[in-house]
Amino acid sequence: MADKSLKEKIEDRLHSWRRELEELQLQLHLGRKEAGEKLEEQKKHLRAWMDENRGRFKEIEEEVGEEANEFKARFNELVDKLRKAPAATKEEAQAQEAELSATMDKLQEEAEKIEEQGTAKAANMMDDFQDRMSRFQAHLKVLTAHYAEEAAEEWKEFQEEAREKIDKLKGKTAEWQEEAGEEWKEWRGEINKAFSNLASAFKRDKK
Repeated sequence: MADKSLKEKIEDRLHSWRRELEELQLQLHLGRKEAGEKLEEQKKHLRAWMDENRGRFKEIEEEVGEEANEFKARFNELVDKLRKAPAATKEEAQAQEAELSATMDKLQEEAEKIEEQGTAKAANMMDDFQDRMSRFQAHLKVLTAHYAEEAAEEWKEFQEEAREKIDKLKGKTAEWQEEAGEEWKEWRGEINKAFSNLASAFKRDKK
């Protein structure tokens, strides 16, 4: 099977991301209990994806050598944290979100190093990995904020801000689909950054 063209890669990625953004919009309307259940579902899906791709990661480790040691350690650390029991309180939910986010941030830093140092095969694997992390972090921020929120007025404010950010990014993906450049890595970096920024924007500062 022939490799996909740059245009096909971009269209596939954008189509997938727009579906993800639409799901995020739906999550803004979940009840608190449903948000907690959806969060556990997202964690289970990410853990399953990581388990399914262990073979691919093993190949990259063999290819890159010692440079992959830190990535492997953080990878296993994230899998262990994803196995933790569901949060029973607002404080536990916020603590778990902070731990997961910190580990994923470090993992993505290691993935970027491997992407720069490895072959095209390693770069593609790290590309897939960082994309998956960015998606999960956005769901993690939204669902944790929803589950942990106590005051209805605070949640309503968060919901409105989140909806505005999602709509803006959806519009941006449409622009990218029309204006995509010639370098996949450069383009992918822009859209991954945008999705990561979306996740970060969902993190509310509690007073």
